[in-house]
Amino acid sequence: MENTGKSSLSRLWTASGNLVKFVLPFLSYNLLGRVSPVLAGYKITHNCNLKCSHCPYWKRSGQEQDFDGVVETMRQLKQMGVKILILEGGEPLLWKDAKKNIRHVVEAARKYFPCVCMTTNGTLGWQGLELDRVWVSLDGPARIHDEIRGRGMFFRVFRNLQRPGQTGAFVSTTVNAFNAESIPQLVTMLLGVADGVTIQFHYPYNGFPDPLFLPVPERGNLLDQLIFLKGLGYPVANSYRSLRELKQEKWTCQDKLLANAEPDGTVLHGCYLKNRGPQECGCCGFAAHNEMTLAFNGNLESILAGMKIFFGKQYVDPPSKRSV
Repeated sequence: MENTGKSSLSRLWTASGNLVKFVLPFLSYNLLGRVSPVLAGYKITHNCNLKCSHCPYWKRSGQEQDFDGVVETMRQLKQMGVKILILEGGEPLLWKDAKKNIRHVVEAARKYFPCVCMTTNGTLGWQGLELDRVWVSLDGPARIHDEIRGRGMFFRVFRNLQRPGQTGAFVSTTVNAFNAESIPQLVTMLLGVADGVTIQFHYPYNGFPDPLFLPVPERGNLLDQLIFLKGLGYPVANSYRSLRELKQEKWTCQDKLLANAEPDGTVLHGCYLKNRGPQECGCCGFAAHNEMTLAFNGNLESILAGMKIFFGKQYVDPPSKRSV
C-alpha cells in the first residue's frame, strides 16, 4: 500500500509539473502580453520512402543539416520558448549524418525540450526512441490507405503499431475528399491498437483545382460522426470543442504559438504554411492549430486534450454496446 501511495504521488507530481509546462506560456501572454511559440514542427528532412498522393514534401529537394546544425536549430527553438518539439519529414527516421542518426537527434532534443515527439509514416521501426509521443499516419482502411500511400502499406503499418516497444502510438489521419467516408471505420478499427487518433484536413498546398480538397461545408457530417464515436469511447483525441469548431469557415488561430524549422535550418515563427504554400485561412484544416488556440484562450477541454496527447497516456473508455 505504501508503494502504491508513493507511485500515485509520483504520478501526481509529474502531472502537475507537466501542466505547468503546458499552461505557463498561455498565462504569460494573458498576464504580460507576451507570446512565444509553445510548439515547433521541425522538418528535419524531406527525404521519404513513400510518395503519398496528398503530400508535397517528398517532391522537394534542399540541403539538410549535419548533426551539429540540427542541434543548433533545436537550440534556437528552445531560446524562442518552445516546449514541445515534433520531428517531422519527409520521413524523419531516414535522417542520418555520417555515424549519427535520428536516435542521436532525439537524445539531443531531450536536453532542450520537456516534450519530444515524432510523426512517421509507420513503415519503419521506431522502437527504443525516447519519445513522449509518436504519430503514425493511417489514412483509412487497407484499400483506401494503400491507394494514397502505396500497395501493402496499411498492413505493414498496422503490424508495426502492434509490435512490442512500438505500442502506445497515436494515429494521425489526414482527411480528404477521397477518404472522408471511410474515417469512422478506421477509428473503430483502432480501438485497443492506438492510444488515440487525431485528425486534420488536407490542405491545397499547390492551389486549385485540388481533387483531394474537402470544402469546409462538406466536413460537418464526418465531424458529427467523430463526435458520436468519441462519446462511445472510441479513441478520437481531438476535443469536442475543436471538432465542432472545425465545421466553421473561419476560426481564430493564434499562430504565434507555433514555430517551424526546415531541413536547411531556417526557423520561422508563426503559421505552419510560411514558406511552404499559400496561406489561405478559409481552407485550413490544421486541427492542432485550432486545439492549441482554444487551449491558449483557456478552454478546459482543449487544455486537457493537450495534456493527454503530449504528456500522458490517452485513456480510452470501452465503447458502449450501441451500434455504430
